[in-house]
Amino acid sequence: MTNLITSSISTICLFMLAFCMPAQASLESARAAYLKGNYLLAHDEWLRQATLGNAEAQFNLGFLFENGQGITRDLFAAERWYELAARQNYPTASDMLVALHRKIRKENKEKLFYWLPKAESGDSVGQLAVSKILAAGKDTLKDDVEAMKWLLLALEDTKNGTTYKRMLRFKEQLQARLSGLQMQDASNRVTAWKDLRKPID
Repeated sequence: MTNLITSSISTICLFMLAFCMPAQASLESARAAYLKGNYLLAHDEWLRQATLGNAEAQFNLGFLFENGQGITRDLFAAERWYELAARQNYPTASDMLVALHRKIRKENKEKLFYWLPKAESGDSVGQLAVSKILAAGKDTLKDDVEAMKWLLLALEDTKNGTTYKRMLRFKEQLQARLSGLQMQDASNRVTAWKDLRKPID
């Protein structure tokens, strides 16, 4: 009986070792690639392990996306990977997530201050930009109803057919997050915005 238990434990240990060794080798390969500046290879190796649930790989992917190393900078992708690592209590992942949220808020506010005057002047590109900032915003910047208002205004003046189709897809996604009353509110805001810009007789 003892021999059977010992044999079973040995089999389990060998199985775990066989599973972990390729993962560890992949992580080491990714680290080496990163240190050599081969960020794309590091990304591919870490992505493979991150999708399997490896917290270290998830954290490192978050860092790559936050800093745009070897890939397009994407703070929301970074947020997703940091959050997955934080859920597994990976060291400093929670701190990085908090810092990233501050960075996103700051950058979105700066973008909003840049685009809002253009949107208010009737520029459809500015209106679309404001809509996207508010739809993707965090905390006080998030306002789906106001985002829909600006999107509806932008749709009225967009002449480019390809851009118009993309905006319609964005509208579908945004509308799925709104109730009927919220859609009516957005429509009312569009009317109010136009009324304020009518010439006074």
